[in-house]
Amino acid sequence: MMDVRKILVPIDYSTDSQQALLWGMSLAEKYGSQLLFFHAIPKAIDEVFRQGIGASSPPAYYLQRMAAGNRPTGGQPIIIDLVDKALAELQDFAHKHLKGPMPLESKVGVGKPAEEILRVARDEGVDLSVMGTHGRTGLRHLLLGSVAEEVTRHAPCPVFTVRLQGEASA
Repeated sequence: MMDVRKILVPIDYSTDSQQALLWGMSLAEKYGSQLLFFHAIPKAIDEVFRQGIGASSPPAYYLQRMAAGNRPTGGQPIIIDLVDKALAELQDFAHKHLKGPMPLESKVGVGKPAEEILRVARDEGVDLSVMGTHGRTGLRHLLLGSVAEEVTRHAPCPVFTVRLQGEASA
């Protein structure tokens, strides 16, 4: 029998990730594993929204500092701490979908989703990742890429991908 102690389930709130969550819970029950839910906030903002941390510092830098627990001093915050908000939403989402008591941890990262998922898988010593895939093909796949594909290629652990039935023909 496989020794699967920690299962990573990346959540992007799509139907695919909800299906992956169900698979992750089922596998965690089977193996007596801890679930690690993870959500990545993409770095997509270029303007400075925080005074007092340097004129060249983008909000992503601010969010990374906040995520690491380094609360900057001075200046007035202009943005809501998106990391705390995302973490609260992820925990609510997890508890809404969990069926019974189960060891659970939730984390939020800031950056490109695939890179952040891979970082968390390495840093947390994950034994298995269970993630949804949108099943994009052709031009959509070429333009949008595939987070699941990149994670599968570079993950330090096995990756179980979940796609809703009927998506392959859509």
